[in-house]
Amino acid sequence: MTKKRLILMFSFFGLCLFKLFAQTTKEFHIETIIQLQDTINKILANEHQSSLMLAVVTKDTVLLSNGFGMANIDTKQKATSQTLFPMASITKTFTALAIMKLVNKGKLSLYDNLSKIAPEINFTNKWENTNPVKIVHLLEHTSGFDDLRFNTFWNNENNLTELQAIEKCKNSMYSRWKPGERKAYSNIGYNILGYLIEKLSGSKYEDYLTKEILLPIGMTNSNFRVPTQSNPVYSNPYEWKETKFERLPYLLMYGKGAGALYSSATDMAKFVQFMIRNGITDSLPSLNSTIEKMEIPESSTPAKLGLKTGYGKGVNVEFLSYKYPFYGHDGASIGFNSRYAYNRDLKLGFVICATNTGFYDDILVKYLTQSFQPEKSTSTISVKNEILKSYEGYYQLKSPRFEILDKYLEELFHGYHIELRGDSLYSYGFKRPDQVMLPVTSTIFKRPSDNLPSFLFTTNDDEKKVMYEWGAYYESSSYTKIFISRILVLGSLVCGILLLLSSIFWLFKAIFKKLSWKEYFKRSISAFGVLSLIIAFASLAYLGTKVPLMGTVNFYTVTFCIGTILFAVLSIAGFIMTIKRFRQITNKLTKWYLLVTTTWLLALVVFYFHYDWIGLRMWSY
Repeated sequence: MTKKRLILMFSFFGLCLFKLFAQTTKEFHIETIIQLQDTINKILANEHQSSLMLAVVTKDTVLLSNGFGMANIDTKQKATSQTLFPMASITKTFTALAIMKLVNKGKLSLYDNLSKIAPEINFTNKWENTNPVKIVHLLEHTSGFDDLRFNTFWNNENNLTELQAIEKCKNSMYSRWKPGERKAYSNIGYNILGYLIEKLSGSKYEDYLTKEILLPIGMTNSNFRVPTQSNPVYSNPYEWKETKFERLPYLLMYGKGAGALYSSATDMAKFVQFMIRNGITDSLPSLNSTIEKMEIPESSTPAKLGLKTGYGKGVNVEFLSYKYPFYGHDGASIGFNSRYAYNRDLKLGFVICATNTGFYDDILVKYLTQSFQPEKSTSTISVKNEILKSYEGYYQLKSPRFEILDKYLEELFHGYHIELRGDSLYSYGFKRPDQVMLPVTSTIFKRPSDNLPSFLFTTNDDEKKVMYEWGAYYESSSYTKIFISRILVLGSLVCGILLLLSSIFWLFKAIFKKLSWKEYFKRSISAFGVLSLIIAFASLAYLGTKVPLMGTVNFYTVTFCIGTILFAVLSIAGFIMTIKRFRQITNKLTKWYLLVTTTWLLALVVFYFHYDWIGLRMWSY
């Protein structure tokens, strides 16, 4: 996953299922490899991380290749340069390399239609006649497919074939927009590519990758096998719990093409050097000079209009705000995050796998680039104010990765205000700083701190204004609607708290016979709905710490399902009860208070119904 950490975002009542994750890093002064290793060991200990693998390389030299910490805490086994760690979504680069090798050998074309290459794969695309899903769309995450669902993210059936694994994920395989129009990260696309490798090569995915990619690069220690807890070759995943480490299970996704690789610092050092050399090697002549093509997106609308910054074919561009941009990929699995990155001009790169790579990315990139002058940034031009003014407006994200999990949050909070001030265009938004946008062309823009441009303005097929950021699709929308939705969420939060407090107050009145129990229950029915929602989202918050449980039938997923249904039923009942009894309630303050609060909650019920959260059965979604 493109820093594909499994971070779930939560907020009280679940009104914002999110938790903003930000990692700040203490500034370290590092000039030598010894200082780098000392710093790694300090962070490892201070942040309670069990193990880590790291390699730092130049085009021709391995500066560092080592394991840190304990691969197995129970047996006191130390991590070494040969210890295998989960590469997770870094696997996508290897899958893309295999596809590119098949392309170079004439086995398929990037622009072959998926439906013709593999008609046995059942997917839905209502634009198939005019905008078919092509191989390049799968490589660049522009097919429009949803990402894996709650019940298909982790695979409990290790004996499935690649085609059977894909079939398990069929609910994700529908194009939500015209293929090529928008980019949204989707693991299922790479699982399909993994199957195509098998079909076109006649070999199992892992066998073909090992023979045709890994071994020619010199990666003799890596594999695609599911490890066991007792296998000393692998580093075990752990989680720090108050005073000790707790072992986590090894889990893989359905299908191998998206995230099945296990590798070591020694092997991955060779791989990063291979990428720095642009794939030029005697052992893999069919991939010579292919890497540059993989780095550049070509299937999306912004790529066709000149914006070449974004996710290519299994390779992403990152660290734009540093001295130099780097290419690479990251990944996330249970207990580990991984990343490799390289810059071909500097002939430098690194790979790391740790509990949280966010502690190390900043350190490593700054260490590698410290002796270099900042790269000359992309030059900018002047653009007429009437052109800049035409871009003004509010742009709402309309390309969610997870249709259920992300859509609600992103439509509410993930957007940009674009505004012309004087002769310059500015962007700002919810938790987004005010920044000037510098024009590279009349339609392509960059941030002042970035080396490369990442924004593009255009119109879609309906002549609606559109903004792209790194391939993500933002559509011109009414900010009034967004503002009202936010007020609805905030107002419902306030009303829910007030109803709960009122219910407690009325309870004491009932206990002391100042209020009949019958009247108490009539007044408090909506408050019971709010309580149900709190319990539902408390269950979801717990599931956020136990992600594999989210796709199974268990106490917490059932509680969330029933809790949201009860919230809807009791909120509707409370509103109806208030309307029916409105004239009968003698206290004016009470009846208007009940009408206002139950109406707010009813609006929230409609809101949640719209986003399919009411009665969500995670185990079958």
